[in-house]
Amino acid sequence: MPTPEHELNVEIERLRRRLERERATRLQAETIAEKGLRDLYERQRQLGLLERIATAANQSASVGDVLQFALAEICEFAEWDVGHSYLPTGAGDSLRLQSTRIWYAAEGVSLDSFRPITEIMEFAPGIGLPGRALATGKPLSINDVTEDDNFPRLAFARATGIKGASAFPVLSGSEVVAVLEFFTRVPRAPDAALLDLLSQVGLQLGRVIERKRAEDRLREQAEHLARARDEARAADRAKSAFLANMSHELRTPLNAIIGLSEVIRDELFGVYSPKYKGYAGDINESGLHLKKVLNDILDISKVEVGRLELREELVSIEEAIEACQRIIAAMAEAAGILLSFHVLDALPIIRSEQVRFKQILLNLMSNAVKFTPRGGKVDVFIEAGDGVLICVEDTGIGMSPDDIVVALEPFGQVDRALNRRHEGTGLGLPLTKALVELHGGRLDIESVPEKGTKVSLRFPPERLFAAPPIGS
Repeated sequence: MPTPEHELNVEIERLRRRLERERATRLQAETIAEKGLRDLYERQRQLGLLERIATAANQSASVGDVLQFALAEICEFAEWDVGHSYLPTGAGDSLRLQSTRIWYAAEGVSLDSFRPITEIMEFAPGIGLPGRALATGKPLSINDVTEDDNFPRLAFARATGIKGASAFPVLSGSEVVAVLEFFTRVPRAPDAALLDLLSQVGLQLGRVIERKRAEDRLREQAEHLARARDEARAADRAKSAFLANMSHELRTPLNAIIGLSEVIRDELFGVYSPKYKGYAGDINESGLHLKKVLNDILDISKVEVGRLELREELVSIEEAIEACQRIIAAMAEAAGILLSFHVLDALPIIRSEQVRFKQILLNLMSNAVKFTPRGGKVDVFIEAGDGVLICVEDTGIGMSPDDIVVALEPFGQVDRALNRRHEGTGLGLPLTKALVELHGGRLDIESVPEKGTKVSLRFPPERLFAAPPIGS
């Protein structure tokens, strides 16, 4: 029969087990409550991250700003040391990821070797960490990149001390519009919850990036239309200026032709008056001027449709220079300008067209004289080395870089006033450039406003032949 002492011990044991069960239940409840609080706190952190990225993305002016903010927020949230982003380029077999050169690096992290190589590499789908995210459209993690056989930047990662890595795609629908990658300096096992969060971030960023891209496309279209409008207006102004200029250029010699022909027709000074010879000369000069203007217009029209051709023959550069010198010397003397020629080498024969070659030289020399004030000088240098170099240098009014662009356009007038002091159609320089390029040569202009202009012509050696000895 149980003794009182035995019964007391049984009761004590029963109470002890009950207390242990109650303690275990309480600890379990506390654990559940603590886990719930931790989960709630973590969820609040996640929602805070999503909210901050969404707010900043909607307020950012560009995709670059969106990516920069997202990298910093995600790195600080997940305690990653480095963040970087890519944008896709190309399509189909040529689809690649290129660095945006947008980075985040925690304090004290050096990317001296890793960053430069990353920024020059391109990743095809499936290649490397970002390429795998591009190919699968899903986030992924690498515990330790030094043990991964598909990480092309391995040597540079080792030099930088990178270990753990993650990447996730930014999606717009099913299209990958960006890839973000992150690194730590310690190995890190994959975190399913974090990868799930990054998927949500990727979808959120994708919507914003697609909207920004659409805005950028609309802005580019608006800018293109504005440029087209401005170019059309400029073309219209150039046309108006050209028509006004042509009216001036054609009216003056035509008036002379008409007036002087009436004098001759009506024999106002009697039959066979000696003055007729002078008037006839004036008529001829005006007619030749009109012919040159019209020929220039026809030539520039041929240039624009690619139909300007050379009737090639062998031309003596020396004789062409001498012929042009005789013509320009009279113009320079009348304008009070010192004209000098400097032939530095024996000059060869060039395969060209005699009329066109002289046209090139006369256009440049007459321009130099025309735009040089009285008392100035014009120097012409000719040398034959590797090809032929002809330089026409003046001390005239000069041009700014913007003026040079205008002067090389057909009908372009640097001085656009209708009563400008320098007449011309605006065809000489662009026509000269086209003729030089037709020879396979090059025309270069160096100019400083109020200091002068230097125009250099370079003709290639394959167009040159040695001149025959004198008397041969």
